[in-house]
Amino acid sequence: MKYKGKKVEGKNVEIIPIKRPEGDIIFIAEAVSNWDEFEKLLPEPTPPVVIKPGGQRVSDYTDKKFIKSVEEHARARTQWIVLKSLEATKDLEWETVDINKPETWLNYEKELKDSNFSIIEIGRIIRGVMVANSLDEDMIDAAKADFLATREEKEA
Repeated sequence: MKYKGKKVEGKNVEIIPIKRPEGDIIFIAEAVSNWDEFEKLLPEPTPPVVIKPGGQRVSDYTDKKFIKSVEEHARARTQWIVLKSLEATKDLEWETVDINKPETWLNYEKELKDSNFSIIEIGRIIRGVMVANSLDEDMIDAAKADFLATREEKEA
């Protein structure tokens, strides 16, 4: 794909600096553009099939276990996105997290807390990951303003 004649390349990246007296910690979050790895590790939950009167087989999307598994799957996807995005941070090593073991993914929060990151700092890291993987309203507003300013300059 091209935009304004240039091939679109590279992923969105968000730099997340955390100031510390002994030296700044710079997290880098890179957009995740492929979900295949996640889906191999944790396939989408499927609802149970129930048999209706007359023998018709239908998926039961109201099943409580299914609903809970969908919620857990969504939480796990968010955890995986955080971990996968932060892989762009050179020299970042998790002690209890293994990207190939979903049962360890939530450990990143504990590791950040155990490393004395404040709740606000952890929030900044998570927000940086989300910004790298999407657009927030401030970014959309800035892009619109830039576009309109450029348009006005051309019309003048």
